[in-house]
Amino acid sequence: MNNDELIKYASDAASRGDDLFALLTSESIPIDATSTEADLRRAFRRKALTAHPDKAGDAYDPLLYERLERARDVLIHAEARAAYDNGMRAILQKKATLDAMSARRRKLVEELHEREEAAKRQKVDEEKGKQAVAAEVEAMARKGRAKLEERRRLMREAEERERAAEAAEAAEKERQKKKEEDVKMGGTGAGSEQSPAADGGSVNGGGDDYDSKIAELERKLEEKRQRKAEKERKKADKKAGTGKDKDKDHHDKPPSTFNTTREEESKADENKAAQPPSQPASAPTKEPAAPVTGEPTKPTPVGGGGGGGGGGGGGGFAATMARLKAAQAKRDEERRKREEAEAAVAQAQSS
Repeated sequence: MNNDELIKYASDAASRGDDLFALLTSESIPIDATSTEADLRRAFRRKALTAHPDKAGDAYDPLLYERLERARDVLIHAEARAAYDNGMRAILQKKATLDAMSARRRKLVEELHEREEAAKRQKVDEEKGKQAVAAEVEAMARKGRAKLEERRRLMREAEERERAAEAAEAAEKERQKKKEEDVKMGGTGAGSEQSPAADGGSVNGGGDDYDSKIAELERKLEEKRQRKAEKERKKADKKAGTGKDKDKDHHDKPPSTFNTTREEESKADENKAAQPPSQPASAPTKEPAAPVTGEPTKPTPVGGGGGGGGGGGGGGFAATMARLKAAQAKRDEERRKREEAEAAVAQAQSS
């Protein structure tokens, strides 16, 4: 203990009426106010044997040993000894005054003293209560601030998830719009993963496979239109009398059965391409072979048989493209719904 703490302890001991001389006194070494420092130290060593941890063993009393040390320090320290002596003199004087009073007056003084002590204790208890209440209020405030911060954090996360969902939805709409524009222009869309198959199902493939099928359909339709135009031109030349040499070359060729078979195969390919993607392509119905004549057999128009010239081929291609677009839009819609459902499940699990 430093000097200030030691002086304060001496004053408190005097106010409590602790007799430090009696505390250090033993049977062999009595101590009083006239004892020297050497006597005080010798008395402490003798009395400490009963409370020292190395000497007392199981009878070691840490509180008693601490009191003995502090009593020794107070009595051998000049300032602490003066504070203790002054306090003890005041107590002894007060006690003597009370003894000189009558019994009734002494009782009144004692009651007053007790009330003062009770007021002091009450004041100390109130101070402790205020400190406890303040600590509790501070703890509640900290807890409230933590809850408010947590709520703000959850709100920020919810807003971020909502903005991310809106951005994803906008991006999906933009992608769908771009796909539709690409399909209208004859493309397949940047994000397509499947292309319709000619047999009514769907196969996994990229845009190259899809483009090749479209190019194949266009090539076949173009060949059909060219053959039909050539036939019309030959027919017109024959009627005008200008196609004699061409008719001669035509008669030198193999019988018309070859032309008929080739045209039937072309019609079968066109009918297969014109079938809707959701149904398997029906086998082409073979028409009876035309009689072998000098003129090539005229094929039956595809797409309803109503249009003349190149109208039949163009109608079949438009219907095929419409069915392909419808199938692509249906797959895109199913994928979008599946992605939305997965996103909703992920959001529910994270919440």
